Amino acid sequence: MVLLPIMRWEATSFGRPVLALVLVMSMSVFPTVFLPSFPSMWLTGIIFGYGLGLLIILVGTGIGMSIPYWIGSLFLHRIHGWLEKKWPQQIALIKLAGRGGWFQQFRVVALLRLSPFPYVMFNYVATITQINFTPYICGSVVGMVPDALVNIYSGRLILALADLKYDQRRMTTVEIVYNVISAIVAVLIGVGFTVYARRALDGIQSAESAQQPEPAVVPAVATSELGGDRHRSSSSVPVDVV
Repeated sequence: MVLLPIMRWEATSFGRPVLALVLVMSMSVFPTVFLPSFPSMWLTGIIFGYGLGLLIILVGTGIGMSIPYWIGSLFLHRIHGWLEKKWPQQIALIKLAGRGGWFQQFRVVALLRLSPFPYVMFNYVATITQINFTPYICGSVVGMVPDALVNIYSGRLILALADLKYDQRRMTTVEIVYNVISAIVAVLIGVGFTVYARRALDGIQSAESAQQPEPAVVPAVATSELGGDRHRSSSSVPVDVV
């Protein structure tokens, strides 16, 4: 695995405070330039564990989701049409959320972070809507928590497997059972949140569609009736005969 030597080099070349800063910077910059940041999340989980690791990931990804929000408006209008063709349902929902209040914007952003909508692309897509920055960043951070926890676990699992390979030792039965159950739980958490997010987003769209007023239908009037009305109106007018 190519990433493992790089992660080991980072872990051994910096002290913990400097490494935390490096990881925050990598998770801030990589999404802006469309590079994956999950290796940094793995290393965060390996070095800092769940508590401090989750905080570092949320700070780094929070900055990484803020930068594209502010710079996206500079060029996003050029690919606006392409985005709407590729993800019409999600784009329509984001625009719909932008017309709602603070909580609706927060909720839709959080659900979209949980859904399979591309993480990096959404950082720029949000700028074509009326979603304000505060609900955008709050919803993004909340929606990233499950993904961050799964990435922390993935990093610790990678470390355990690497120790087996390089240290030439075998897992005990307890370790095997623990890792298998943990892997199944991590997959179920990811799938469960994704399914929940998609159903919730579909429910929001259905509710908004039901609230939209239907266009008024003007009943058609037969030409003969109009003619008859004109005839009756003309015949009902008294005519003075001199």
